[in-house]
Amino acid sequence: MSVRKLFLTVSVVVVMLFAGALLASRNTQDVLFRALGNLAEVVHLVESEYVDELNQEALAMALDSGLVEGLDRSAAVLPPDQVGDYLELVDSPPPFGLGLTSRLGSAAVQFTLTDSPAETSGLDLWEVIELVDGVNSRGRPLWQIRLQLREAQNRGLPVALTVFDREVDERREVVLEPTDWTPRAASAELHDEGTVIHVEAIPAGATESIAELLPEEGRAILDLRELRWGVEEETITLADSFIGEGMIGEWKGRRAGSRAYTATADALANEPPIVLVGPMTEGVGEILAAALQRHGALVVGQKTRGHAPYMSLVRDGDVAVWMPVGQWLRADEEPIEKNGIVPDEEIEAGAASDEQDPVLDRALRILASDSEVPEEEELEEAA
Repeated sequence: MSVRKLFLTVSVVVVMLFAGALLASRNTQDVLFRALGNLAEVVHLVESEYVDELNQEALAMALDSGLVEGLDRSAAVLPPDQVGDYLELVDSPPPFGLGLTSRLGSAAVQFTLTDSPAETSGLDLWEVIELVDGVNSRGRPLWQIRLQLREAQNRGLPVALTVFDREVDERREVVLEPTDWTPRAASAELHDEGTVIHVEAIPAGATESIAELLPEEGRAILDLRELRWGVEEETITLADSFIGEGMIGEWKGRRAGSRAYTATADALANEPPIVLVGPMTEGVGEILAAALQRHGALVVGQKTRGHAPYMSLVRDGDVAVWMPVGQWLRADEEPIEKNGIVPDEEIEAGAASDEQDPVLDRALRILASDSEVPEEEELEEAA
């Protein structure tokens, strides 16, 4: 593949992503065309001066994927024969329970799901994954690594990872062992004040699993601070089960239109829950928190991360891009993206531990106050 073809390949993706902006103003056109010219020069310099001879097919894919992953880590430029596999991957639990992000130009651990092979292997958050079964992750599109892990999981094969922790300057080997693991939606913790439901994931069927944990009387505490992954459609169903009637949520796009979701089910609980959020709450956790806050749920904790795009597949000829085409909105019609969900009661950030969790402590005090009988009622009952 020539430099010219590399440039044209990337240009198609650029034009797809920014077509609306190109039509918007002459200034925007000038900026983007200068960027394309600079990109062509970079490709030429890398091809001619880089220390090693490059695989140009790999370079073209890295350029394509680097462009869209720079906009959103879940975005991907997909070859036509990989589109179906990737779309199946999107609504499935991450292979081995390992969530990936980019760090230092390589894959890194974004999260591990509870009791998954990734968690039991001892992987730590933000560790850089240098090698995946001996293949260097540097410059590789994340979607390729995800599909590689998925194929190994489906075939029942272990995956060897070489990981590097910069904080301790340590490199080590980790093996992901295939198991019959399935993601756990939530776990319940009983306190004198009431029930705390820690939502860990929202896979298909999570609504029924969480319904079984709800108390028969009074409101529960719904902890979304450790919610790392979920299926968007199931998240809407879960929100629906708490709301009963009215607007669940809405996303809007620049060219993709918009869609509003309205509650259709009977509410599982008589009272909206107390919802706990934090800076790691994002995506489906923010969509759920926004829906419940809209209908009277008290949100306690710290402002959320602010990352809840609506993703879709966009095609142009043989080019297919999985990317954000809309933004989920808060109750005030502002996008969740970059704004996050602001708690009704904001608790100063502090490191929670087994002994101390100020956010949960505050929510439990609120539950306790719910069950307190006013002094006037006590006197009436005594009389």
